[in-house]
Amino acid sequence: MAVSVLLQPSLVAANVKLPSYRSTEGYLCKLLLNEVAFPGEHGYISEQDTMRAMDNILLVLDARIHFIPSPYTRYQVAQTSSEKLLDIITAGGKHGQVAGFYRNRFGRPISEPRVEQRIDYLLRIANDGKPGRFARLMNYAVQRSKDYVKRLKRPQNLYAHLRWVAKTPVTGRAYSWMTDRHYYHSGGNYVRIPNNLRGSLSGNRFFTLRDLKR
Repeated sequence: MAVSVLLQPSLVAANVKLPSYRSTEGYLCKLLLNEVAFPGEHGYISEQDTMRAMDNILLVLDARIHFIPSPYTRYQVAQTSSEKLLDIITAGGKHGQVAGFYRNRFGRPISEPRVEQRIDYLLRIANDGKPGRFARLMNYAVQRSKDYVKRLKRPQNLYAHLRWVAKTPVTGRAYSWMTDRHYYHSGGNYVRIPNNLRGSLSGNRFFTLRDLKR
């Protein structure tokens, strides 16, 4: 006689387990997941492209903390003088440097409901059935966030040695990203990194800074 066993949800191992959003790594992970395209979304090309986008979004934050090029100041670049990761992410408030990521009136880093809803949706897909693309991408964001917060490893920087964009001298590294639409631009001395220099990743356009010393 065959015996059918119904497993309770609590007994089924999840493909993805996200760190608490109250932790630094959890908040960073949420940002990485929200800012890139997943399969079926506009801007999605491949797993590798989405992973590369996560890496270089993380490196924008890292550059704003550790690699402000002279004569720029951190406040000019990041809208904060703080070197703390959560301050870099939430700078400027609700409609500040990273749309949808800000501090509430008690000073706690939070995100807009639309961000929570999207990540819950991605998580449901990732944990449905055997691990697939969604699970691999989400676990990649989890690991990158943990490694960065623990100062174990920085990803490869595609733009670190960039010195010219066409005839414009630039500082190297990306210092901003935006949705990849021709009418979006970070403004000021930001320089759009073109496609031939891999400036478009997973629906995002990356920007470096004009070199003011050349």
